[in-house]
Amino acid sequence: MEAIKVAVIGAGPGGLVTLKTLLEASTPERPIEARLFEAEDSIGGTFEYRSYENAELVSSKQLTAFSDHRFPLDSPDHISLPQYVDYLKSYVDRFDLTPFIKLRCRVVKIYPLDAPSKKWKHRLKYLDKSTTGEERVYDCSHVAICTGLHVEPNIPAIPGIENVQGTVFHSSHYKERSQLAGRDILILGCGETAMDISYEAIKADALSVTMCYRTGFLSFPKALSRFQVFGRPFKGGLPIDGLITNLFETAYVHRAIARSRLRWFVSDFVIKRVLWFLTGTQAGMNQHIGGLSPERLGRAYVFLNKSSKAMPYLNRPYKQRDPFLDFIGNKYIDLPEDANSEKWVDTCTFPACIDDTGTVIFEPRPDRKDWLRLKDKAVRPNCVIYCTGYKQDFAWLHSSYPTASTTNIRNIIHSSDPSIAFIGFVRPGVGAIPPIAEQQAMWWTALILNHMRIPTDPPHYHLLASKGSRIQYGVDHSAYMSTLARDFGGAPSLLELYRRHGLRVLLVYCFGASFVTFYRLVGPFESPDAPLISTTELQETIMRRGIIGNLLFGVVPMLFYGILNAVAYFLDLCGLISEEKGVV
Repeated sequence: MEAIKVAVIGAGPGGLVTLKTLLEASTPERPIEARLFEAEDSIGGTFEYRSYENAELVSSKQLTAFSDHRFPLDSPDHISLPQYVDYLKSYVDRFDLTPFIKLRCRVVKIYPLDAPSKKWKHRLKYLDKSTTGEERVYDCSHVAICTGLHVEPNIPAIPGIENVQGTVFHSSHYKERSQLAGRDILILGCGETAMDISYEAIKADALSVTMCYRTGFLSFPKALSRFQVFGRPFKGGLPIDGLITNLFETAYVHRAIARSRLRWFVSDFVIKRVLWFLTGTQAGMNQHIGGLSPERLGRAYVFLNKSSKAMPYLNRPYKQRDPFLDFIGNKYIDLPEDANSEKWVDTCTFPACIDDTGTVIFEPRPDRKDWLRLKDKAVRPNCVIYCTGYKQDFAWLHSSYPTASTTNIRNIIHSSDPSIAFIGFVRPGVGAIPPIAEQQAMWWTALILNHMRIPTDPPHYHLLASKGSRIQYGVDHSAYMSTLARDFGGAPSLLELYRRHGLRVLLVYCFGASFVTFYRLVGPFESPDAPLISTTELQETIMRRGIIGNLLFGVVPMLFYGILNAVAYFLDLCGLISEEKGVV
């Protein structure tokens, strides 16, 4: 039987969970040897080396945690980045991963071994700075690349950027508020980091703050709270990434329905009306500026921006009260310290250039009210921060290998060489990358152990993006997780769940979100911890919704999507539609 020896690259969440999954799957009959190579002095990846003061996870602890290593029940729903790094270190300690991790070992080249008589397929060259710093090699049969999406800064060219009379840096170099105090700040981008830094700049008493973006964003708080309905405040604090239920949303979905993304568009229609009813705008939750164009506004297209602390300051020049909502007593309630502040964050179009005086010339957009407001104002920043994301760079991979962007099977492997895997290189619209990485690690481990075949059915989980879009790796979290689970045999049937674990686990699975623990209730990675986690921590996420919340987010969607899928299956039986082709 062919030996399995794996090199895992990167000690962020993806690399750690891949290493643990591989080692746990090793048996005397089919041993797996694995080593993890990390360039830095410690584990944690982006969460350790690209974090900043006051940064928190925008995904909930319930969704972000690995399947069998959970956060304490009394910890907050959204934890700080240092706390998350401590969690990763506790994961390493609990599963005794340290002997298999080589820190300060930067990979400089991976290339195929040519000789067919050799036992191994790949050679990895690395600089071992843990000892003498000399170059060493590691030969193996498989490679798991887990270096992540957030390593190489993306710096768009801006003519005249050298004319800025001050500092210019990428957000990966931002660490604390003192970098912002007393400055005129220009923030390029409108993602979660840009929103965080905008808020921090206000709190640091920056002289001015201007955020620039091309297309806009969809703002949503990471937890539902602080709004008033019919005069009564709602303070539930429910993490939004745990609200989408499994039954008929990700489980038992006819392929024609999945292929059409119909359930996404239906939920968008409902959510937009609910947003207006609660906050007076459909652009986002309490978002009165920066809205996306109608054709790109929705679950099928965008990544939610769940850093919403800066929204009161962005809204200030534009927010208007709605007489009808005032009459019925509906409104969003900003925190008093933000509501009572007189400061604001300006927004505008992306810079076309920066002239000789250091003045920003913004791209003209007469259709945008923020450009009309700022077009005659002289903006001369002395601190420019690129919050423009990251790009992928695999210069150390041999040219014959695929890269993350060229994988053609589940965004993990290329069909030409399943021995090379890319773990953690998708981004969910709402969700978290670490549990996705664990699901991908289980999928790939099942594949290399011959517990499954390479799937050939087309995927229906990608977010819709234009061909020119920089990010082509967006996925719907729940659809992607359930697809991988079906591939490797971890997606439970309702009858199987009832027989194996009883009614309580069954109901938690149906009403719960796509927590990675659910995909270890049955199948090749079944965990004895999964039933208890399901009926304690994960059940609590359902109970916190209350009766009305479970009606709105559970029963009503289940009934609607259940009827929709039942009709699809009936039409399929009648030969009017098919699983693969949709309408015949």
